[in-house]
Amino acid sequence: MSSSGRPRRKFTPEFKAEAVAMVEASGGQIGKVARELGIYDSSLGNWVRQAREEAAGAPSAAERAEIRDLRRELERVTRERDILGKASLPGGGQWWSMRGWSGCS
Repeated sequence: MSSSGRPRRKFTPEFKAEAVAMVEASGGQIGKVARELGIYDSSLGNWVRQAREEAAGAPSAAERAEIRDLRRELERVTRERDILGKASLPGGGQWWSMRGWSGCS
């Protein structure tokens, strides 16, 4: 249930696509179409925006979430690699200690 006490309505992808098509056919009048369908104009506006982004080739919400998760995982694995690489080098990760260079002139 939502915070207003009413159950949240679910709309099928087909209904959303039809509603978006109605907005396009009406010249972009989101408020008018929303009133005709008995839905909030903010919901319809989100559907229209999402449809336009998908038509333009933008990643979907699920794809954006996956990209975000993959970036997070890459960052974690990179940190682990760096830590393990430093721990396995003699001299505590100082590469010059392997070559016998002390860093002093």
